[in-house]
Amino acid sequence: MKAMQSSGGPQPGPGAPFAVTVQEREAAVVVHTSGELDASTVPRLRAIMRGVLSGAPAVLVVDLSGVTFLGSAGMHVLLEIQDLAGNTELRVVAEAHGTVKPLCLTRLVDVLDVYPTLAQALRPA
Repeated sequence: MKAMQSSGGPQPGPGAPFAVTVQEREAAVVVHTSGELDASTVPRLRAIMRGVLSGAPAVLVVDLSGVTFLGSAGMHVLLEIQDLAGNTELRVVAEAHGTVKPLCLTRLVDVLDVYPTLAQALRPA
C-alpha cells in the first residue's frame, strides 16, 4: 500500500482543515478526503485528482467519509472527476448525513456510483 497525505488529521471536526490522502489498495486508488469540501478546497482536490487519473487506475474510489461539509462546488467537482475518469471506474463513498443528504437532494446518487462504506466500494464489481 502506497500512501501520500497532503495535510490535516484523520478525524476532522467542523471547521477542520481540508486534507487529502491517496492510497493504492488492491486494484484501486483510494482518495480519502476530510474536512470541508467547498469552493475554497475544490481546486486542491481537482489538482490531486488530475494527477491520480493521469496514472489511469482501473478503479478510483473517492472516500468522503471524513468530509464534514459538502458544498455545491464539491458536488460539481465529483461530476468533473467522473467526466475526466474516462475508462477508470469511479466509486464514491458517502456515509455521513453531511455528504449523503446533499447527494440525495441533488439526485447525484442517481448519476454517481455511491457506496456507504469503503469496504463495499473496494469489492470487485
